[in-house]
Amino acid sequence: MRALVEAARRKGSALVVGLDPVPDRLPPGLRAEREKHEAVREFCRSVLEAVVPYAAAVKIQLAHFERLGPEGMRAYGELVREAADMGLPVIADAKRGDIAETAAAYAEAHLRLYGAHCVTVNPYMGADAVLPFLEEARRLGRGGGVFVLVATSNPSAGAFQEASEPPASELAARLVADLGEVRGCDYPDAGAVVGVTRPEAGRRVRELLPRALFLAPGFGAQGGGISGVRALLGGSGGGVLIASSRAILYAFEERGGDYREAAAEAARGMRDRLRTAGVKV
Repeated sequence: MRALVEAARRKGSALVVGLDPVPDRLPPGLRAEREKHEAVREFCRSVLEAVVPYAAAVKIQLAHFERLGPEGMRAYGELVREAADMGLPVIADAKRGDIAETAAAYAEAHLRLYGAHCVTVNPYMGADAVLPFLEEARRLGRGGGVFVLVATSNPSAGAFQEASEPPASELAARLVADLGEVRGCDYPDAGAVVGVTRPEAGRRVRELLPRALFLAPGFGAQGGGISGVRALLGGSGGGVLIASSRAILYAFEERGGDYREAAAEAARGMRDRLRTAGVKV
């Protein structure tokens, strides 16, 4: 996780900007002038340029590029490279969850070929679904790792993740603790995805993972706020990267004006709110 931690501390920001582009929600000028994949690429590149001063990293949701076909995946690869050139480490939000050679192929694709620093991984199939990603990240030595889905931010997550005894979220957290290694920074290279919208589950996961770095979605458009963030903090007030996508990407819908300026203002506002609340990495 070294690349993420160094960027967050250099920027004084715990904010991760998510790129989840929906073609029909792009600014009208972009939609009218370009093919979908071209409009998406231009929109995302411009948003990245706008939020660079305020974001520690970027999280790119793969599904929004995969559905655009080969040109969409080309755009994804270009955005990964451009983000890295801007000093923004990239989290590939792929939520992959297969095993053995298939998991290794996913890891090679996103970490080596496309160049992301981290990948989100579904642990339902156990350590076999996570280790190939960690092994690839360790071979590359670029300060990356994995974020394992532990207590996600979606509304129905608790019905599955908290229904058993012990809860599935606790089993996933223990997997993170078992597999992660500290390499070049304060945090192990296996982190946890823990939603800001699930503060009670988040508190329990933090008890189980006092040293882990959390990637925390749900801040903003999904309704998560500062109180939910505080539930996830480690003992020193750190250990959390806050991910926000729609509230930044589509800030122009409420604010009006230029979409780049609106994204920059939204990102700056979120960074400042997190700073004021004492959130750090």
